[in-house]
Amino acid sequence: MKRFFNWIIVLSMIVSFSSCEDNKNVDNGGTTSDVTATREPGSDSYTLKFSKSGDKTVYQGTSPESVDMDNAVAETNEDSVVISGLDTKQRYYFAVVFNSDPTDVSIVSETEIAVKGQPNFADLGGIITVDGKSIKWGKIYRSGELSTLTDDDVDYVASLKLDAIIDFRFPAEKEEAPDRFPEGVDIIPIPVADSSYNEDIIKKWLFAGNKEAFDTMLIHVNRVLVTEEQENFKEFFDHLENGGTFLYHCTKGKDRAGFATAMFLSALGVDRETVIDNYLKSNEYLSSVTEQTIQFVISLKLDGELLRPILEVKPEYIQTAFDIIDNEYGGVENYLRNNLGVNIEKLKELYLE
Repeated sequence: MKRFFNWIIVLSMIVSFSSCEDNKNVDNGGTTSDVTATREPGSDSYTLKFSKSGDKTVYQGTSPESVDMDNAVAETNEDSVVISGLDTKQRYYFAVVFNSDPTDVSIVSETEIAVKGQPNFADLGGIITVDGKSIKWGKIYRSGELSTLTDDDVDYVASLKLDAIIDFRFPAEKEEAPDRFPEGVDIIPIPVADSSYNEDIIKKWLFAGNKEAFDTMLIHVNRVLVTEEQENFKEFFDHLENGGTFLYHCTKGKDRAGFATAMFLSALGVDRETVIDNYLKSNEYLSSVTEQTIQFVISLKLDGELLRPILEVKPEYIQTAFDIIDNEYGGVENYLRNNLGVNIEKLKELYLE
């Protein structure tokens, strides 16, 4: 066991993130409707799966802009294809042309970033907005903390060509689990308080079997994020509006980063159902770590299932945020513009295509 599981330290409950690579088994590739891409950490292969029938011609590059459309790497009429022999420390992007129609092209890469040391690490590229535009690939990433990245992971993250990492954690969180990241990336600290809860309170609830407290904790957290952290999220959007390639993260990548993602997607015009579906992806990415934590608490003769509501995310958590925004701030667009100072038009210009 490597490190304390930050805000849920119960007795000597220490949760290892050594099983992070086991989480990389979820088929959660790109959100482009016609094709998805997945890659295992350290693999020299991508698997592309197609939802559209007919002939497919595949081209590749190391950025969306550098895809070599003169040299195909695969041709198939099957529903999937494996592209192998790739640099294991380089992220790739693929253009798929359907039925030789140059106007019917999908660009895709993996959504869940192929690293071993952080399961909840995703590219927001490929998500479709209500007006049919899509978020650019390779521009905005969200994740949990980066302290458990391996050396190979750091090399892989270097291929993302990040301009900056925005860290929502407090100094004590960063001291306990310092990030690992490539040289030359700017670090922007924006400490966001997701609640007033501390380890003693969590322990008290656990020993008392206080199910209601655990069930409602993250509902309260989302209320705090909406009402008390506006200046911090305003700063977050200010940086995004400068343009560039950003990764933002908190500890697990699901609460503070989850709220930030919901606001970012909403600003770009993604429908609320899709926003909530994306929010819930953290449950898939973190499933192995969640189950490991619960089983460890059970091994201490305590009710580990009590912790599930704060180890996972539920629709009602982010729906609480939206309900407050709708009822108290006049809707998400008003909240973004008037309370967070977001220039929605500029964000769309920078991050949509």
